[in-house]
Amino acid sequence: MNDAECIAFLQWALPRLERRWLGYRKVRGVVCKRLGKRLRALGLGDLGAYRARLEACPEEWTELDALLGIPISRFYRDRGVFDLLQSQVLPALAHAAIADARTALHCWSPGCASGEEPYTLAMVWQLRLQPMFPQLKLHVVATDLDPTLLERAKPAAIGVAA
Repeated sequence: MNDAECIAFLQWALPRLERRWLGYRKVRGVVCKRLGKRLRALGLGDLGAYRARLEACPEEWTELDALLGIPISRFYRDRGVFDLLQSQVLPALAHAAIADARTALHCWSPGCASGEEPYTLAMVWQLRLQPMFPQLKLHVVATDLDPTLLERAKPAAIGVAA
């Protein structure tokens, strides 16, 4: 399949899975390779045949949804977000926690992929904010739909005390 065919297919399929094309522009090469592999596994010749299969076999949408999952995770992935967390959000939450006589600040990192974002949050706290709020500990709960990614992230979390 060529790039244009793959793009056309993704632009047709993604909205049906409540996903947006914008999130796939930069990673479409990986997704197109996965689609090609799926076509070969099913013995289908092209994306037109796969589209027909999706329309005939609703359970195939689950398979497609699974292969469209692209974990993008890296330290300080969105610098602006972490800057805002460091300068405004976490200090405000820390002040509120202290005012409520709490000893811990609890944060949730949904869609954590392999853990770089929650680990970055812990680093921001430990390196920048912990000295300002020594009476508080940071507890980060990180979740993801992909159990394989969570298993990959677990070793980094063991022993990390933010």
